[in-house]
Amino acid sequence: MGWQEFLVFADASEDGVARLRMAMDVAKSLNGKLEALVLAPVPISFAVASETISGLDGETRAAIRKDCDATVQTLQGVAGGDVHVHGLDVAAADSQAAAARAARTADFVIFGQPEEMDGSRLDTDIFLGAVLEGGRPCLMLPRWINPRAWGRRAVISWKGTPEAARAVQAALPFLKKAEAVRLCVANPRGEREGEDEAGIGRVITYLLRHGVKVEAPVVRESWEGPDRMIVSEVEGFNADFLVLGAYEDPKWAEEIFGGVTARMVRDAKIPILMTH
Repeated sequence: MGWQEFLVFADASEDGVARLRMAMDVAKSLNGKLEALVLAPVPISFAVASETISGLDGETRAAIRKDCDATVQTLQGVAGGDVHVHGLDVAAADSQAAAARAARTADFVIFGQPEEMDGSRLDTDIFLGAVLEGGRPCLMLPRWINPRAWGRRAVISWKGTPEAARAVQAALPFLKKAEAVRLCVANPRGEREGEDEAGIGRVITYLLRHGVKVEAPVVRESWEGPDRMIVSEVEGFNADFLVLGAYEDPKWAEEIFGGVTARMVRDAKIPILMTH
């Protein structure tokens, strides 16, 4: 793919450190350079004519900066000198845009599965910014507390859309290394979308010509919804890697994620490569 610049959003949690280590492996395997970014959201001060409030705000900012510096130091100790680890102060309301800006100057972006346990939207903002606004292929890693091998058996969730096409192309470096790959099409729409037998056959041919060990496609109707069908195939195939297009839905702002993408991301137990 010619990727040179890899970006991982990391933190000092156990899964954040594991994510950094796995990102290092990805970048090394593809002969690229890795940047690790720690976002530090800072509360925005309201225009209040109170020195006490202002002072407390300054203390809060100093504490956030101190925690960010400590995280950078921890991660740099893990990464050594081959990874550029740095922190970035951003306004809390600007964290999604900040993630997008950072993603646009990388070739490939890695982040953790969104999680809201601490009451912060940071994980979600990173996801939305990188995937929807970053314009780069993204790899979401589950909240593993130790690095794990992945990519041996892959499932591709295929639709006749630009998002899915871009995801498959971006995933080629990983798919080529997989021992087995399965293309799944849930509720195919027909010839116009390229989801008929001939259209799906072209996708299979494309993968084979790129040296991917792809099996016969699985195409079927699912009254439970495409997400259920894909989850079933992932489990039945014993897959450890999923490729899919990320589709924006008008309700994303309310539901965090929309439709099939939402459920796949929320319930993921394996890495997911996505493009928008």
